[in-house]
Amino acid sequence: MTLSAPDFALRACVVVPARDEEDLIGSCLKALATQERVAHDEYEVLLILDRCTDRTEARAREIAVGHRRLRLHLLDGPGEGSGPARRVGMDTACARLLQVGRPEGLIACTDADTVVAPDWLATQFRAVSQGAKAIGGRIELADDGSLPESVWRRHAEQGRLRHERLLSGPDPKGETQHWQFSGASLTLTAAVYREIGGLEPLPALEDEGLEKLLLEHRIPIERLLSVRVTTSPRLVGRASRGLSSDLARIALSLREESAEG
Repeated sequence: MTLSAPDFALRACVVVPARDEEDLIGSCLKALATQERVAHDEYEVLLILDRCTDRTEARAREIAVGHRRLRLHLLDGPGEGSGPARRVGMDTACARLLQVGRPEGLIACTDADTVVAPDWLATQFRAVSQGAKAIGGRIELADDGSLPESVWRRHAEQGRLRHERLLSGPDPKGETQHWQFSGASLTLTAAVYREIGGLEPLPALEDEGLEKLLLEHRIPIERLLSVRVTTSPRLVGRASRGLSSDLARIALSLREESAEG
């Protein structure tokens, strides 16, 4: 799809890969449309439609009509998984930010099943103004009653252990207020994205690959509690790996432990 030229006020491009997300894309886009303390012409949303077969595109267009301050662009994904789709968006975002002379502009990623906080962008703008180059947001599970309490507790415990491992490293880099650097809330400046050569288009777990690449380039990741999103706790997701499959594995492990006990 051909995009209009970027606005010269552009400071951030939000990248959202989506495959068959008609039920959740509305909440995602509404949250992005109502960002606080950010002018409407300072950011845009790049929604990558990754060979959707449902009403994701139609629903997205409905939201854009109802929230006219939302600058929404639709791109076609290759249909090869979350990594290649996210790369389409991040490559486009980088090019558009550099086109308007904003190497410190934000390439901010979230997911179609995720709702960002009202100050999600404003908080990240502030972090970058203070020197941040890569930011991992705090990702919380939506409390919709669908996830068994035992799975919730095990997921939280695993997260605590990962955080402890990060804090115990010989040379922790950046602020490490939590353990997450995941597609639901990860951000790089355009300059950093260009420096590392872009996102490796892995079919899944591209966020983990990006984390390794940043560390190889000695670029610190700020893992900030003030950058917040809420994501779906579903056990069946769109990616072959990721949070949904992690939660499903926890649920299976708990069932097996219960059977053995």
